[in-house]
Amino acid sequence: MRFTILAFLLLTVLFASCNKKQEVAVDPRLATDTLSIKMQPQLKQEIFLTTTAQEEIESWKEFKFLTEHVNALDTITLYYLRKQGSEWIKNAANAQKEVSDSIVNPAIQSRLNVLFSKTNTLVQEASKVKIDTALVNKEATEFFNAFQNLKLQINLKYQESIEELLEKYEIKADSLSVSRDSIRKAATLSKLTPAQGLK
Repeated sequence: MRFTILAFLLLTVLFASCNKKQEVAVDPRLATDTLSIKMQPQLKQEIFLTTTAQEEIESWKEFKFLTEHVNALDTITLYYLRKQGSEWIKNAANAQKEVSDSIVNPAIQSRLNVLFSKTNTLVQEASKVKIDTALVNKEATEFFNAFQNLKLQINLKYQESIEELLEKYEIKADSLSVSRDSIRKAATLSKLTPAQGLK
């Protein structure tokens, strides 16, 4: 009899547990995954590398990856950033380590360190379970600004000195003077009659 009662109770408990709806855990990030990043008003103006600076860093492939990431900021979704975040962090870390000695100086290294930190923070914010979109947007803006600071330092490293600029100016002034003299001489000769030109 005991066995029958126990079996009946066990069957009742099993039947009751089967009837309960199983709750499916929903990732709260799904609500924000399709949102894109909105840059904040503190966004710096984009800095363009000088021709000399572009030539000097041409072989620095990690810089190209960083440029692609920054250029994609206003087009990607939070889901994309979360999924590609480890790649972004890896590229920022490699940019710190695999920069040639001819490019790096203390100011550039400092900007690379800040950029790596900003990349980590941005990806962490986008990967949280409860995403604060305003904070992600703020971090994205700071990441963009850190990259502009890096480009500024690269431009400063490869800018021409005052002496180089003066030398270029003098060469250009000399060539303009020679050109002007040639034009004047040609104009004078064209005004002369053939008989005057022979004298």
